[in-house]
Amino acid sequence: MQFTDNIAAKAELCQKTRQRKKMPDVLKGFAVILVVLGHCIQEGSGEAFSARSLYFYDKLYQFIYSFHMPLFIAVSGYLCRESMERAESRSEQITLLKKRAVRLLAPIFLWTGADTIRSLVTASEPLPSHPGEFLLTFFHNSILNLWFLWAVFWCFLIVYVMHYFFKDSILLYSAGFIAMLFLPDGLGLGAYKYMLPFFVAAFYSHDWLDKYLSVPAEPRLWQMLSAGAFFGALFVFFDENSMIYLSGYKITGKNILLQLQIDCYRTLIGFAGIAFFTLLWQYLLKKAQGKMEFRLLTKLGQNSMGIYILSGYVLLLFVRRLPFIREPSYLLNIAETIVILPFTLLITRVVGKIPFFCLFVGKSFKKGAPFQ
Repeated sequence: MQFTDNIAAKAELCQKTRQRKKMPDVLKGFAVILVVLGHCIQEGSGEAFSARSLYFYDKLYQFIYSFHMPLFIAVSGYLCRESMERAESRSEQITLLKKRAVRLLAPIFLWTGADTIRSLVTASEPLPSHPGEFLLTFFHNSILNLWFLWAVFWCFLIVYVMHYFFKDSILLYSAGFIAMLFLPDGLGLGAYKYMLPFFVAAFYSHDWLDKYLSVPAEPRLWQMLSAGAFFGALFVFFDENSMIYLSGYKITGKNILLQLQIDCYRTLIGFAGIAFFTLLWQYLLKKAQGKMEFRLLTKLGQNSMGIYILSGYVLLLFVRRLPFIREPSYLLNIAETIVILPFTLLITRVVGKIPFFCLFVGKSFKKGAPFQ
């Protein structure tokens, strides 16, 4: 009898572990769906809508952007902790840094190079007058390209240095977060600063999250509903000024109290959105246990970097130019999302198996391992 109980306990533990480990992929899959839908609203609603940046005033777009990138980078921070815990020796830590730099930066420079070649072939931009100007333009375009990959890289690098060299100093972190308020926002720095608190919070709360998500209790419905109500109450106050792209992050040269209010508000609603949708998917996973595997969502999450990259290019180079798209339509945006997601997933999986070209979609050069 005791032997049977031990087997049952081990089976239950394995089931909890699989469910906990599935959560990051499910959350990334959910987030990348929102990424594509948000981009479809932005670039798939007609050229006039996009050119005039009217999407910043769209409520569905605002809803998505109130939490989806914070959720995305929080998952990256959570997974980053697991990678660092496995790297015990100094050589393993250096290898980890090299691998993460290649996975994050290689797609940026490769796609910027492809963009440069396309521009030269189509003569869409004037030729640089000398090699120095060409290199300067290339690096400038690289810095502005695929901003989220830059954000993950800088967040990873900061935590990497703080964890391995400064023993996770709270004093240094505090000074750093204060300094961010005075640093300029140009070249994407504003967005990177906005992302950092979510990455850091998920990195340092990894063990608590691991334990919390593995508790074999009934889904915490009241917690999920409370988090949802709090997130909904916060979203009532969300407007175009809450967008990091419009209001920035730094306080210098601005109304300091207003800017601090904006920075605190969008950080708070980001954490509220992360809490609510994490609890929601935990609830759904537990309720569907043994009935539904969410395999498609998991696949989307495992290939999220490639989908993020390719969907942007599909929208900019093809969908945005379709002449029959002349005005915003949520039905059209949803249809675009439904078409683009499986298409980019397929391309990501195929290209991810080809040596060297797998780097374009954030896969390991040797194994085609997914980006984390």
